[in-house]
Amino acid sequence: MDRLTDRVARRPGGLIGRLIYRHPAGHETSFAMMLDALHPGPEDRLLDLGCGGGVFLERVLARGASAAGLDHSPDMVAETRRRNAAALAAGRLELHQGDVARLPFKDAAFTLVTSLNAFFFFPEPEAAIAEMARVLAPGGRLGIATTPPEQAAMLKRWFGPVAARMRLDAPDSLAGWMADAGLIPGEVKPVRQVGYLITARKPAMPASIGAEITMPGFHGRITGRMGPATAPLLVVDARVDGAIPPHAAMADELVVVLDGRLRARTGGTEHLLGPGDHLIVPAGTIHEAVAETPARLLLVGPPE
Repeated sequence: MDRLTDRVARRPGGLIGRLIYRHPAGHETSFAMMLDALHPGPEDRLLDLGCGGGVFLERVLARGASAAGLDHSPDMVAETRRRNAAALAAGRLELHQGDVARLPFKDAAFTLVTSLNAFFFFPEPEAAIAEMARVLAPGGRLGIATTPPEQAAMLKRWFGPVAARMRLDAPDSLAGWMADAGLIPGEVKPVRQVGYLITARKPAMPASIGAEITMPGFHGRITGRMGPATAPLLVVDARVDGAIPPHAAMADELVVVLDGRLRARTGGTEHLLGPGDHLIVPAGTIHEAVAETPARLLLVGPPE
């Protein structure tokens, strides 16, 4: 029975597995809800874990985002590669066969991370969520669509003994693992024929004086507070010595360049900043930057 479960669900492969995940009609509702919840767009880089046949990735790419996919099954990776060949050739998509608890990506590499209808097969759920949090950029968002224990009887009717191999987690369990990984759990929505969709976000900035903030190309330290106690602003002294990947501003942020030169991109607009220049990044804006010469800057914004 474990072999059958692998072939059709946990690690799909062969003709049957490819046909099932080439046209996954039962997943359409969760695909649509995830797109509506996260709104991937041209400024985003999305990672889909348990990517199956690549149907969801195809829709993400159609919205202009770049993406990466990972699946346990080599046949599913091959199917995703076939479906999204043009995006692969254009460098907008990368694919990996691998383990969700040991992701082959750098810290803070993605603005969005998703897992749809696969989490119940991840053998190390807490470690998987910790890895999702690690690869999320500050301000990034996570979405997981999975099935709760209350739907065990329904799954047994639909899938027979295969359902017994699925681990069904309550939303509170996922929210706890998310919080343990440093994420802020968000809304839980029911998904017809699937279960539920839960989201979380990664804080854009910690709150304690002396705390460090790091991501590729960026290293900062919170050096002080300003403003009233009821609405404090944190001051971050930071150095930028490379490319900062796209990430979302969770609140309005002020960037002041003290030294060096910084090329920033906010909402599709480029800015070249030198000593004394400043930039206001509105809340919700996807932004990225690269140091043309090593730069020192002050970042002012509210804590999470």
